[in-house]
This record gives sequence, C-alpha cells and structure tokens, in this order.
Amino acid sequence: MDYQKLKLWRDFITFVRENPLHRPMKKISLLLTALFAVASAWAQNPYLPLWEHLPDGEPRVFEDPDQPGKYRAYIIGSHDLTYTAYCSGDIRMWSAPVEDLSQWRDEGILFSWFVDGQWDTMYAPDLVEVRDRATGKKTYYLYPHSRGRGRIATVCKSDRPDGPFEPINVTEDGRGVLPGSLIDFDPSVFIETITDRKDPDYGIGYRAYVYYGFQHSTACELDQRTMYSMRPGTELHDYFIPASSQYGQVRDPEGTTYPALYKGQNPGEFNFFEASSIRKVGNKYVMVFSGYSGPDYGLSSTNSALRYAFGDSPLGPWRSGGVLVDSRGVVPDENGEHLTTTNAAHNTHGSLQEINGQWYVFYHRPPRGFGNARQAMVAPVKIEWDNKKVADGGMLRITGYDPYAPDQVWTASAADGMVYTGAEVTSEGFQVYGLPPYAYYSAGYACYMSDQEWMQDNHDVWCNDMDVAGVTNGGIVGFKYFGFGGLARADKGLKAFEGARKGDGTQLDLFLTPGRHGAFKIHVMLDGPYANSTWKGREIAVVEVPDGKRGELLHLTVPVPAVEGLAGKHAIYLVAEGAEIQRPQMDPRFAAFAARNPRRPDGLFDLHGIGFSKPGAPCERPVVPKVPALPICLLSCLPWADLIL
Repeated sequence: MDYQKLKLWRDFITFVRENPLHRPMKKISLLLTALFAVASAWAQNPYLPLWEHLPDGEPRVFEDPDQPGKYRAYIIGSHDLTYTAYCSGDIRMWSAPVEDLSQWRDEGILFSWFVDGQWDTMYAPDLVEVRDRATGKKTYYLYPHSRGRGRIATVCKSDRPDGPFEPINVTEDGRGVLPGSLIDFDPSVFIETITDRKDPDYGIGYRAYVYYGFQHSTACELDQRTMYSMRPGTELHDYFIPASSQYGQVRDPEGTTYPALYKGQNPGEFNFFEASSIRKVGNKYVMVFSGYSGPDYGLSSTNSALRYAFGDSPLGPWRSGGVLVDSRGVVPDENGEHLTTTNAAHNTHGSLQEINGQWYVFYHRPPRGFGNARQAMVAPVKIEWDNKKVADGGMLRITGYDPYAPDQVWTASAADGMVYTGAEVTSEGFQVYGLPPYAYYSAGYACYMSDQEWMQDNHDVWCNDMDVAGVTNGGIVGFKYFGFGGLARADKGLKAFEGARKGDGTQLDLFLTPGRHGAFKIHVMLDGPYANSTWKGREIAVVEVPDGKRGELLHLTVPVPAVEGLAGKHAIYLVAEGAEIQRPQMDPRFAAFAARNPRRPDGLFDLHGIGFSKPGAPCERPVVPKVPALPICLLSCLPWADLIL
C-alpha cells in the first residue's frame, strides 16, 4: 500500500479542516463549486447538478459543525464516473442548509482506499451520528461498503459528518479487517437513542443495529464499543426480511422461517432485493429496501423500486407496507384503463428523511435505463400512523404527497382497479409547490417521456444540461409541475417565488435543435398530454417550426396567457407532430449494450430546455464558459499536485 501518498493526502485534509485559514479556503471551495454548478437556483429534480451521478443516496440531517445551532441535510452515495461500470473509487457527499434546499454544496470525497496498486470500488454507504452521554461529544461512523477483497466490512469514524474519516477496523497492512467484522452488502445502521434512565444502556446513550444483504437479508445488534462487530450475548438474524427473485416469488430456501415477520404475514409480499435502510417515524420503525414491485399495481416486476415494512422495534417483527416509490414514474395510460410507466428502469436505492417537518423519499434514476450514470432524486411523501402498537393492530401508511389535494395524498389509479400508492416521480423534487415558472430548466428535468431512450446523460461539470434527444411524431415530453400560483412566503426550506398573474404577458420558451425531417409542430398541453376525461389536458399553444432549420439551435417563444391567474401547480406536456420516422431495428443480441453505448436517436428535434418569461424577466439558457488551462497550471505547482492531477 502507498501509505506515503495516502498519509500526505489525509494530512492535507486535516490541515484544511483544522487550520485557521479553513474558512477562507472553504469560501474558495464554495466559489469553485458555484462555478461548476451553472444551474437554476431552485430545488428541481434531480436536485444535484445534472453532471453529478451520485446513486445509492443515504440522507441525514446533522448539526453544521461550522455553524453550531444550524443544521444541514447531507446526502452520501456511491459515485458513477465511467461508462464501463457503475460506482467508482470514492464515497461522495453533498449537503445543503435545511433553510434553503436549493443550495447544495459538494463536500467532496468522503472516503477512498488505495492498496496493492489500486483503488477500492465503493458501493452504497451509510453514515450515522452517536453522542457520548457523559461528554456530549459527537462521533460519526461511516460504513463505506468497500468492494475491495476482504474489506467489505470496513468501518470508519470522524469528529465531523464531512470527514476526514479514518478506518477503525482495517488491518495494519491495509488489506483486511479485524476479527469480528461482519457487515456485508449495502450496510445500513440505525442508532436508537436511550432516554429511559432505567434502561441498562442509558449510560452509553444509545443502541446500534446493522442491516445488510444482497438478495438475502441479515440484521443484528452492534457492539457499541466497536461499531463493527455483533454485540456479545445477542444473535444474528438471518433471513431477516424475505427475499424474492421476482415479485411474489420467494427465493430463500424452501422451508425458511421468518421470526422477524408478524404471524399471518405473507413472505411473498416483502420482495427484498438489496438496499436496506431504517428510520423511526412517530412511534414506529420503518424498514426501507429495494424490492421487486409492479404486479401489485398492474405492471411488470422491477427492482427499480423501494418498498417498506413497519414494526414496533428495530428488529421487528414487521408488517409489509408495500411500494414506497417506483422510479419508472407510474401514471395512468392514455385512456386510464391501466397504469403505465414514463421512465426507464435499472435499480434504485434510498431512504426516508424528515426535513423541516416534511418527509421525503430519496432514490435514484437511470437516464434511458443506463445504470452507469445514475442521478439522485427525491420526492415528498405523506406518512400517517396511529398511536397503537403494530402488535395490537397499529398501522403506518406512506403515500405520495400533494400539498394542494384536500387530503394531501397523491396516488395513480386505473379503471382496472389497480392503484399505485407510492411517491410521484416529478421534475420538482423538494419544490413541492411547483417549479418557479420564470426560469430556465434543462430538458434533463423532464419526468414524463413516451420513449424512454430519449434521455441523454452528461458528465461535463461546466454544463448543467441534459438533452431529450430524437423526439418523434406523437412523442410526449412532460414536466411536473410548474408553480403558476406562486409561493407567497418561504416554506419547507423553499424560497418564495412569483407566480403568473393575469396580464403578465407570459410566454413559453423552448430551446431545441431541429433534425433532418422537415417542418414540425409542438402542441403545448396543460395538466395532461391528452384532452380526455382521464387526463383533462388542454392545448394552450402550438409552436410551429418550419423546414430548413436543421442543426440550428433555436430559442422559440409562444404566448401562453392560459397559465396566468392559475392557482397551485400544473404540469406542462410537449406533444410532437411531424413526419413519421423509421428507425432501424436493433438486433436483439445487442439490445443489452444499447444503454452502455448510447447513440442520439434520430427524431424531429432534440429538446435542450424549457422555461417561461415575461417582460422584464427573460428566460435565458446558461452559456457554457470557455475555461483556460490556468487552474490546472496553478494546481501543478502545489506540493500535493501528483495526488489530485
């Protein structure tokens, strides 16, 4: 292991943290982050810059170590950096002040490990805070999920949530872990604070539990003295949550029993795949995991969904709660007869977190199904629970959240009786009252696509844009939702914004590049892509693009007075009309490689962005800056340059 370089890098990080110049250096870091993140200052979805690919996100809220009394929302995850594989050699962190969820800051690399000439690949991590009862000192434990041989059970700790983190159970040669280390795939740790003075753990202040597993669920109580080994005198709970190979098809060995389920629970309703995570909500515990879903609401089986179970203790027993979010974006089909999907599938991972009194589910999406460029997503949820114990029939229910619905519940239902009760996949993310209309939004924030291969990906840190490419005749691109009713005052960590008032002269702005197939039209639909009883959509404008514009970047505007004076939030759908395009049929033998080796599909146009404008409030697409090589030249003069260049 190259200890010298690793130690130099860690010493530098420590110097930055502890030196009196830390705050000015932090300001420089923030300036650089601001330069890289050329984006709207709103909390849209994905909520991190479009060039950032941080899947497997685990959300937490901790006190800001640099501003006591202030709190920040933190997200840590693995890091998709290449086209050849998902995840890479680092655990990365972003954070935002809870009072402004649009100001996400890149905290950089949280942890990486170099041994025997190579960096360990890091999968889905977790991070928890514990507090010493006697001193009040906070310690943060990171479970990085290294995939290095013999190092999966690595555990690290720090005095700060943003590090630097040092391993506490890695052997001296850096190649393995200490005896007793047992944590495995997709670790999740739950800290239960002890407030009862009669509790034998009151002096310690907490109990710790760990959950892990891939297609096989395991849990146990951790020894608080190590935080990486099982607590003496406790037992390992194997086959903790029933695992499935498809929805309803239990994959655990025949005859497996499940002591962690309530009597009468059907093991086929849980469908565990991976991605364990646990939270306490009210008087109940909620177990979140990636689980096969779909047939329970009339769709095909996918593990691109999160499910949940609830119980009275961190180790159960559990009752199945159902689907928490399906990242495919479930909605009714055109006539409302069945449910359908509007986004591609791959996998997903995440959890629940309460911020400013609002619960959210965090998950990730794969553009066009490409699993090597996954993006962090979020959606509000409504959680209802009663005061009864689950053992006595107590219930907990999680649904999609709509602040404007009479009961604040969002669901998707169809005439065939199927109902999807999970979170809604939208363009708004934290912006639960809708996106402020008078701004530019990249096409990458689209949440409804009738062709799931249109969404491109982006790795250019200077360009916060993603195209929806190759839109064809009849194709639909949708954005949910725009807050035409405005937001009068700041709420839930969101800034107040102006709505569209009568007489404002509001225009829709589209930024696109026509293809080679002649003239076309774009029908602008409000509330739904179809003007029928199911969707209740209505056409509010038509954008006509003449022939002869092939390859030109166009900024098109059209008046949309229909959005002025609206209350609440509303969706906008773009429906294309033009020549029919015959695309070449892909050989089925190569279909699996299509997402890995993407081609921009041929279509009527590529959509770059959308927004609204009015006199005095133009909608402008950010210009990608031309950057000289000066920053690299400066970095090359630094003594640690060979570590970072």
